Amino acid sequence: MNDVTSHLVGNSPEFTRVLHAARMVAGTDTTVLLQGEPGAGKERMAREIHAVSRRRERPFVAVSCAGITVLELEEAVQRSAAAAPGLGGTLLLKDVAELSAEPQAWLLHLFDSLGSSRPGFPGLRVIASSSQDLQAATDAGSLREDLFYRLYVVPIELPPLRKRQDDIVLLLKQFNAELAAFHGRRAPRYSVTARNLLKLYAWPGNVRELRNLCERMVILMAGNMVQPEDLPLEIRRGPAQQRTGGWSRFVLPAEGIDLLALEGDMIRQALGMSGGNRSKAARLLGVSRDTLLYRIQKHAIDAS
Repeated sequence: MNDVTSHLVGNSPEFTRVLHAARMVAGTDTTVLLQGEPGAGKERMAREIHAVSRRRERPFVAVSCAGITVLELEEAVQRSAAAAPGLGGTLLLKDVAELSAEPQAWLLHLFDSLGSSRPGFPGLRVIASSSQDLQAATDAGSLREDLFYRLYVVPIELPPLRKRQDDIVLLLKQFNAELAAFHGRRAPRYSVTARNLLKLYAWPGNVRELRNLCERMVILMAGNMVQPEDLPLEIRRGPAQQRTGGWSRFVLPAEGIDLLALEGDMIRQALGMSGGNRSKAARLLGVSRDTLLYRIQKHAIDAS
C-alpha cells in the first residue's frame, strides 16, 4: 500500500478510483464532501485524508451534526484548532444534512471567516459526510443552498461494499487480524465455501457490517474454522444480488439439500404467508395456480 492507502484496503476498480481522488485532494486544504451509504467507510476515509495532509500533526475532530447546537459546533471548531494558532486541524461534519437552521447559519459564518484574515477562527480544514443526497435536501429546503455550495467543492462518492466484491476477502483478512489482536484471541479461519457466501452477500450495512461480523467470529470462533453453518442466516440464505448481477437467488450449501423437501417447505410457507389463498401463494412462488395445485397434491399438503 502507498502512504495514502496505508489503512485502507481494496483493489477493486470502484475503490481505487476513490483512492485516487483521495490522493489528489489530501495534499490540498480544500473542502471535501464524502458521500455514500451508511457504513461505507466515510469517516475512515476522512481520517486517511487527514493522516496524509499537512495537518497530520494537528487534531482530527469528528462531530455528528444530528441535533448539534451552535455552542457544540463552536466547541468542536476550537478543539480542532487547539494545537496551533496558525495551522488548524481537520473538522469532520458527519451527517451534515442533519444540521438544523441555526448551526447552518453559524457554519456559513465559519466558512466566511476561514476565507479571510479575520482573527477568531483558525485556518482549519472542513470535511463533510452524508448518506443523504444533499442536492435533494437543498431542493427540499432543509439544507441552505449557499451552504450546499460551500460544501460541494470536491465530492467523493464511496461505493457500497456490494460493488466491491473483489475487496471483501481482503477486508475480511484485515479486520480478522486487527480484531484478533485487539481482543487478544487467535484469529479464526474461513472455509472456501464460507468466503464464497460472504462474497455473494449484498452487505446492506456495508463495511461496518462486515467488520461487525468479523468481530463476532473472532469472539465466538477464535482459532477455529468458520463454516457456512457458523454464518448468520441472512448470509447463508444466498446472494442478495438478485439476478441483476448474474447470480441466482439461492446458493447450494456445502452439505447439499433435499430438493423435494425444500419444495414442499416453500409451498407450505407460501400458503401460510397468503393465509391459504392459493392464487396469492402461486404468485409468491412464481408459478401458475394449476402448477401449485398439482404440487400441493404431489406433496400431500393439507391446504384446506
